[in-house]
Amino acid sequence: MKKMLLAIVMLGFAYSGFSAESQGVLDFRNIFWGTPIDSIWRDGKKLEFVKDRNSLIKNAYYLQGDDQMLGAVKLDRVLYIFNDENRFYKVFLQGSLEQSEQMRFILTYKFGDFRNESWVDDSHIMQWLVKDVTFTLKEISKARFELTIESSWQASEDYKKNTSVDDF
Repeated sequence: MKKMLLAIVMLGFAYSGFSAESQGVLDFRNIFWGTPIDSIWRDGKKLEFVKDRNSLIKNAYYLQGDDQMLGAVKLDRVLYIFNDENRFYKVFLQGSLEQSEQMRFILTYKFGDFRNESWVDDSHIMQWLVKDVTFTLKEISKARFELTIESSWQASEDYKKNTSVDDF
């Protein structure tokens, strides 16, 4: 009986871990990956993105009055990145180094241990891979952290199109 109960509990843990990872990350703050910049609404209001002219990131925008908190982490910047067709595919978050440990906790709690790790110059870089979304946390020594959340939704869309070709 104990073995049967243990097997059921283990199966439940395995299933819950599998289902959490298999769901993927479909959006950021209710903005779905691939949505055109001029078609984004939240709470019944059309969002007006402002081009960030100080950013070195191409097609980077911010929202006036955007929430600068992620859980208990205070952010310095939240940038929404669009591709050349003006479709949403990436988010860039920046905060103080003191907040980095809490950001790492959030990512580890939600997605488990990071998959990739590297050290480049004075930066510790960790990556979490969740289906077609990559979370890259970069801790820059004595400075800040940067979190990039990037969806590869376009590659998924291209795959669907390419596997359903009926021209030949």
